[in-house]
Amino acid sequence: MRNRRSLLTLLIVVWFVLAVVGDIGLALAPMPPGQASDLASSESLVIRLLAVIAWPVFSAVLAALVMTLFINRVAPPDDNRSPAELRGNQRLQTMWISATIVVVLSLAVYGTVALANDQPGAGISTVAAAEPMPANVSQPLEVQVIAQQWYFTYRYPAFGGVETDHLVIPVGQKIEFHITSLDVVHSFWFYALGVKADAVPLNDNVVTVTPQQTGTFRIQCSELCGLWHGSMSDDDAQIVSTSDFQSWIAQQQAADAPIMKFLQPYSHTYAPNPLTYPA
Repeated sequence: MRNRRSLLTLLIVVWFVLAVVGDIGLALAPMPPGQASDLASSESLVIRLLAVIAWPVFSAVLAALVMTLFINRVAPPDDNRSPAELRGNQRLQTMWISATIVVVLSLAVYGTVALANDQPGAGISTVAAAEPMPANVSQPLEVQVIAQQWYFTYRYPAFGGVETDHLVIPVGQKIEFHITSLDVVHSFWFYALGVKADAVPLNDNVVTVTPQQTGTFRIQCSELCGLWHGSMSDDDAQIVSTSDFQSWIAQQQAADAPIMKFLQPYSHTYAPNPLTYPA
């Protein structure tokens, strides 16, 4: 019995050390999706919090498994134990269930509040048209994401509704994505920004995010949308400085000027009909 207690004490000490060291490592390690936007930073914080909470529990389960396999592998010589002893420690069971309830409910409240704070302007709209927003850094820059089999295009109503093949947005500027589809259901997944939203025909899905890091990133469709779904991506999405964005959008306006008359007027949703395009 004394040897068993010594082993149990050693196991508890080892678990405690592993739990502390693991939590310190998780607190210092980078967490996905990163820090490229305010949404991504918030999601990374939630993932880190869940990992820090889960690691000691995971370690405890492993410790209990080790104890069962190696310490309790042989039944004690005294078989005249009472039914209460066989049922286990009721106090320990109550503490475990109570702690689980507190942790789960706390995380549910935290997650709900964090989600509400991250997306104060998110939602679904079926508005058919929208007025272009001025190119003012003090206001959100509206960028429309148009999904279709099997690529994304992007429109900038603040700059005459110009449409581009690659997404370019300025760092430090709040971006208001308006996401829709021309055919089937797609999903706009900008992993680095922590943005993932469905693109549904005749619906306007709105997500607001503020990029915090410049660079070149990948955008992927994450909703099965047909034969070439796997190739529906944009590997050249860029977050650039404000001056670089202004130069780029001016070049796009000049390049697209001859074909702008063939584009439908800017709208939050579209019902494609080739017969409505001017000759």
